[in-house]
Amino acid sequence: MIRTLTAKLAGALTDEDGDRRLIALLGIVGIVYVLAHAAQIIWFVLPSGQFKIMHVGGAAALIFLSLAARAPKSAGRAAHLVLALLAAGTVWYVFVELGALTSQRSFLPNATDLAVATVLLVLCLYASLREWGWTVSLIAIVGLLYGYFGQAMPEGLLYHGGLSLKRLIGYTSIPYFSGLLGGLAELSAGTIFPFMLLAAALQVTGCVDFIMGAAYRIGGRTRAGPAQVAILSSGMMGMVSGSSVANVASTGALTIPLMNRVGFKPAFSGAVEAVASTGGQITPPVMGLAAFLIVGLTGVPYGEVIIAAAFPALIYYLYLMFAVHLRAVQQDLDASAQDVLRDSLGSDESFWRSCLHNFHFFIAVTYLVWTLIETNLAGRASIQATALLIGLYILRELVLSWRGLVFSLSGLGSILAQIARLLGRTAYIGALRGAQIAVVVAVIGVLVDILSVTGFAQKLSFAMLELAGGDLWLLLVVAALACLAFGLGLPTSASYILVALMGAPALVSLGVPLLAAHFFVFFFANVSAITPPVAVSCLVAAKIANGDFLRTSFIAVRLGLPGFILPFIFVIHPELLGIDAHLGYTALIAVMALLGVVSLNVLLEGFLLRPLTWPQRISLLPAILGLLHPNLWASLVGIAILGGLLGWQWTTRQRAQDSQETEASSGTTLADPPSSGGKR
Repeated sequence: MIRTLTAKLAGALTDEDGDRRLIALLGIVGIVYVLAHAAQIIWFVLPSGQFKIMHVGGAAALIFLSLAARAPKSAGRAAHLVLALLAAGTVWYVFVELGALTSQRSFLPNATDLAVATVLLVLCLYASLREWGWTVSLIAIVGLLYGYFGQAMPEGLLYHGGLSLKRLIGYTSIPYFSGLLGGLAELSAGTIFPFMLLAAALQVTGCVDFIMGAAYRIGGRTRAGPAQVAILSSGMMGMVSGSSVANVASTGALTIPLMNRVGFKPAFSGAVEAVASTGGQITPPVMGLAAFLIVGLTGVPYGEVIIAAAFPALIYYLYLMFAVHLRAVQQDLDASAQDVLRDSLGSDESFWRSCLHNFHFFIAVTYLVWTLIETNLAGRASIQATALLIGLYILRELVLSWRGLVFSLSGLGSILAQIARLLGRTAYIGALRGAQIAVVVAVIGVLVDILSVTGFAQKLSFAMLELAGGDLWLLLVVAALACLAFGLGLPTSASYILVALMGAPALVSLGVPLLAAHFFVFFFANVSAITPPVAVSCLVAAKIANGDFLRTSFIAVRLGLPGFILPFIFVIHPELLGIDAHLGYTALIAVMALLGVVSLNVLLEGFLLRPLTWPQRISLLPAILGLLHPNLWASLVGIAILGGLLGWQWTTRQRAQDSQETEASSGTTLADPPSSGGKR
């Protein structure tokens, strides 16, 4: 009977294959993990140290339980169960010893403290390796080695006095409560995790399917069809997923094959999905969780952050939608005449009826945004929005099933079982996703604190300033290259944290506004996901599309041009972020920037209304520079050049069409002489 109950519980939580008993155990632990976070965020029942170790150590335990459940052999299953128990043991130790750690041994850890800290470090490094690949763990290990062998480094940027082994281990977690248990872990526990739970609730309550359907109805009947659907759906999903790679893998599995079917080349299809998913990280109100990282690192209110991100995100996606439409016109593709989208995503239900059916989505998101702007308490707002979303969804299901409730007790039992399954799946999915983010953020926290303690971060900022020689433009180029290099292969959250530590202080020191400096490094950290040679988002997309990886990456760079150009505009024209500017002027700057990047895409494609000649391409260069230049007159000149070219192409096309119609009419007259009543 226990085995039957276990199988039912495992089946209710997930459809994945694996050991059903361990999946059931994982589900129970995940539910407890979620409830503990919710209680802490709402009522603050635990001290900060206990909350952080529960978050990080519990995340490691969940990951190892998940690995054990999926392990194909009993030996691997047993090994990961032991690791899960060790992770739980570190949580228990800190809970028991917290008072002594903070009051008696805060600077003098004993041997047991160091042993527990070492075990926790190794567990988190391994968990990060299993979930995110070797990049993050290797970078953290290099940081630890640098901290220990600093005195052996050459004089200059890399040299420091070196940290003793005892102090180095202490900085990784206990007793200093830094590194794995530092400020980033607290940010992950109190802010990022609740949004992972919200993302899981959106999936379980059908909101993700609604978003895909809405994207189809908005963009599916255009010439670029599935490419526009990919842009809209990936943008909406990417803002809450926290990972551009995960977004490519989920939405791309549907949209990329559809793009291939309507005639787009595989490399282009993969690039569209990679760029669209990457852009979700810059889209308010959630910005793939980066909004809360920016708030935590700068102290700028949440409302100002999402307002600052609004126009850049709009430029990014309008440019991308224009670029794919231009490619469809150039290749003479018309997806609206094909049925592949209707078969895959279409629905007989009207759009407004679908919106009404998913009213819980709109109410919960509206409440979330309103609460975030009013209170700036991201974690609490997310928990409340999740509860509201699930509650309204359950209410909808009860209303739709009211007849079964009235006439059948079995109907009531079925509804209660569905509610339990809904809550269990939300907790299960949210706990696992939150644990994956928690581990990688904790590991990158080790590197951040080591670089701060050794003084490397400060010295790097000074070195960048010295290299630039006080020249802001040169510093911007150096900082952009550094951000791309440090962001390669890292999740968006981790890469932003790292590059913000390295690059933002140097920019601020030369007078760049704080928010503009952080948006500069954040955008470049984000687009590192589509930048060769690593381009992790393009790697996943190319695999799904069966396209060439490098070709996909280079096309993605072209499609993602705003991500590389806008950061420079943030610095020279911070009004685009709403800094010291009213809405009208910000909108004007945004329109100029959009026209500038669109003109650049036209130049690169060599096509507008018809193919461009080389003189026409060259004439676009001053238009692009004028539109991207902060001077208003230069922008007006750019608009005049672009408008003149557009008018010339339209006139030329009309003449060509009239000429073709005349020739066709003349050909018909010659080939078919008028009838003479059957007489010759």
